[in-house]
Amino acid sequence: MSNSYQRSQRMKNSHITSIVVGIFVLLGGLYFIFFISAETNRKNAECTETTVGTVSQVSKSGSKYRTTIDYEIDGSQKSITVKAKKSIPAGSKINVYYEPMSYSHLYIEGVSETGTSNIISGLIMVLAGVAFIALGILEMKKKKAAKNETAA
Repeated sequence: MSNSYQRSQRMKNSHITSIVVGIFVLLGGLYFIFFISAETNRKNAECTETTVGTVSQVSKSGSKYRTTIDYEIDGSQKSITVKAKKSIPAGSKINVYYEPMSYSHLYIEGVSETGTSNIISGLIMVLAGVAFIALGILEMKKKKAAKNETAA
């Protein structure tokens, strides 16, 4: 008896859960669009110095390519492995932009994440959130209509 009661309570409130989840996903998407994308663009804009790197290794990793780039800053050899959307042939020269004061952030044109990719992710989350909210509202209206029919 307890299980059927719990199930009926969950079904009673499923529309509320859908609306609440939708609101959180929607807010997350807006956060990506307005804050994370701006922060990514700001960090990339701070990379004002450039050096030429050489692609030393490329391997497929799922739908992306693990790309190792060797570069030099102030006489110090460095290497970074990034996931790229497209294959860059080994031996290719590529511009590596970096922060001149701390070297804490790199921007590799065509490889590094940009604010635009964050905006696209945010838009997908906003659409998913709106869909959850719409489904919750539709379910709520159905339940209300069914309740009015049984009362009449």
